[in-house]
Amino acid sequence: MAENTFYDKMVERNIGLVSREQQKKLKESCVAIFGLGGLGGVAAELLARSGIGALKISDIDVFEASNINRQIFAYVSTLGQSKVDVTERFLKDINPELKIRKFSVSTEESIDQMLNGANVAILCIDKALPSIHVARTCREKDIPMVETIAIPFVNLRVYTKETITYEKFHELPTTEKSMEELYALDEESVAKIRTQWLMTFSNIEGMERFFNEETLKRLKMGRFTTLGPLVWMNACLTAMEAIKIILNWGALSYPPDYALYDPFEYKIPGKTRR
Repeated sequence: MAENTFYDKMVERNIGLVSREQQKKLKESCVAIFGLGGLGGVAAELLARSGIGALKISDIDVFEASNINRQIFAYVSTLGQSKVDVTERFLKDINPELKIRKFSVSTEESIDQMLNGANVAILCIDKALPSIHVARTCREKDIPMVETIAIPFVNLRVYTKETITYEKFHELPTTEKSMEELYALDEESVAKIRTQWLMTFSNIEGMERFFNEETLKRLKMGRFTTLGPLVWMNACLTAMEAIKIILNWGALSYPPDYALYDPFEYKIPGKTRR
């Protein structure tokens, strides 16, 4: 790889930790990112700066004031603007050669198009049914999927055809239902599924310090409690895990075990599962 193009100059500091052949592989790879909030937006920027050649990005929302505490592209100047449009603009300013395909809807067709040609998927959405849909489709297409959630402990998991499923990990009562049946559920049933998903981590050793009564009340209402530095730590590891998958590099975090880190005590908690 000749060191004279813009791309070569942009990724020059990678070389040494990443070989030129590995960098070429990153340039030829595509990552699908579902959700461009505090996790997905940061992961998208890090992958763009690392030299990933193509990104498919998806989000149905616009930026709001409550996003500013943690979302990398949330500014006063971007409030009310589509997350996919703003993210594309910033990423193109990082690497004009980056191939981007964006989706502002979440449908069976859009999920399928997002994953076609993707080497890795990153799941960073907080809606239960679309998350299940993405996870099932990744498994069908044999695409590794990295999932993280914005809790006080840094955490992530990589799902493949060989691991337990996303639904089994989160102990969701959905495994025997088709997506058509799930999408036909009433709002109360969907809310219960989402709450169960959110509570997956509530009994990890040490988590009780953060999941107090007020936090649990907020979670049951579907509202996250998040802090920017902790969200970004999750996002950084998520982007790194995607790079490791593409390069077949190092150990990965496979469920039912998974990467977990307590940034307050600087330790890995003794238990990662019930």
